[in-house]
Amino acid sequence: MSSAKTNKTNKTDTNKTNNSNKNNNSRISDNGSGTGKQSARERMAAERQRQALAARRRRAAIVSAAVAGVLAIAVTVGIVVGKHNASSSSSDDTAGRPLVAPPGSSGPNQTVLTDGRPDAPAVLTVYEDFRCPYCHKVETELGPTIRELVDAGRVRVEYHIASFLDDRLSGSGSRRAANAAACAQAAGKFRPFHDTLFANQPDDEEDDAFGDRSHLLDLAAKVDGLRSPAFDGCVNDATYAPWVKAVQADFNARKIGGTPTVLLNGRPLTVLTNRGTPIPPEQLRAAIQQAAPAAPTKS
Repeated sequence: MSSAKTNKTNKTDTNKTNNSNKNNNSRISDNGSGTGKQSARERMAAERQRQALAARRRRAAIVSAAVAGVLAIAVTVGIVVGKHNASSSSSDDTAGRPLVAPPGSSGPNQTVLTDGRPDAPAVLTVYEDFRCPYCHKVETELGPTIRELVDAGRVRVEYHIASFLDDRLSGSGSRRAANAAACAQAAGKFRPFHDTLFANQPDDEEDDAFGDRSHLLDLAAKVDGLRSPAFDGCVNDATYAPWVKAVQADFNARKIGGTPTVLLNGRPLTVLTNRGTPIPPEQLRAAIQQAAPAAPTKS
């Protein structure tokens, strides 16, 4: 995501060591005494220690991502995709499995899961990762408004479920949560399970709780009618793991800069302020209503 008006003080270069995570605690302070009494060897040792600490922190840094708005260009905060190879993941559930898309998926490569009427006058395209803390913020603050407008027929949401954070943070929670979401799609329960996953996202983005299939099944039990032998088998067998990999490949091919990325009728929509907080729900509602002044007649 890029912006002509990006506030450079709010954007963090992932190649530098002063990245900050969502708790703003990844900055490494200079521990030098400043007395001038340290030997050159002691100063060099302190600097090496500082750099080593910074390198370990970089892996889990939360960075800023600029995005253009519908009505004005603005700055937002998000998780930026690192230069990681998807094949470097800590586990691979795709081995020996055919690529099967969940029923109802759409898009050129069947990588999109949709919520809403096909004839809705506006389309909200959402790129998110179930381990992304800023996606959690957006879903928590703006999700109810989005659902309301979907149910009113004003907008259709097209979800692209990314999984790059497994490679950035290590683990398998993004991929396995995405597979479970595809299993929920097959069971006709994508929306409530999607919302349940974000409602139960771990507080620490390095916590790979979603990598535990039994935990995913426990969360699925919170959705009425979702648990079944077919669903449980889909989660445990990673039925849609090759599809999850294909969705991430599509994400990479589109050069999406990070998550959350949101488009309204194909135009970038600002959903986070430069402070990393979601825009007010009424601002989102106004943007969608402007893009879709009238909902289709219900039949």
